[in-house]
Amino acid sequence: MNSTHPMHDILIREATPADAAAATAVFEAAFAPLRSIYQPTGAALASQAERAQVGTQIVAEIDGTIVATVQYDLHDNHIHVIGLAVHPDFQRKGIARQLLDWICIQAKNLGQPAVVLYTIRETGNVPLFEKLEFHITHEETATWCVSETYRELHDVKLERLV
Repeated sequence: MNSTHPMHDILIREATPADAAAATAVFEAAFAPLRSIYQPTGAALASQAERAQVGTQIVAEIDGTIVATVQYDLHDNHIHVIGLAVHPDFQRKGIARQLLDWICIQAKNLGQPAVVLYTIRETGNVPLFEKLEFHITHEETATWCVSETYRELHDVKLERLV
């Protein structure tokens, strides 16, 4: 996409089975740079695959092309956001904000007081989520992933009240 052209309308919708390959490709492209910082353990990958079966996946589409994806699942007192991924070619254009705002509207409609997500501090993503109205509620050593770059990784829980 030529950056001199204005951003076209972004359609946010629930994913369909037909979106699976495109959504996976976006996820892999978005997370590839993070893999130099951390890699999930085998057990964590298995757990993520299991959770993927129960959550709701949404996608952001521009001109018929899926450019971002995220999943969420419902808990007793919050919605948990998992795997927010915006294709590198479309990052820093407000798409993550639109996806998270969409989920916050769902949370409000479902009577949930908060949206929660986790990130690894060493990725540098904490300040990005703080700009999106999330605040840190907990931080601990991450045991579900390993790093060749950092001796220790930190799992940060962030919450946005809706």
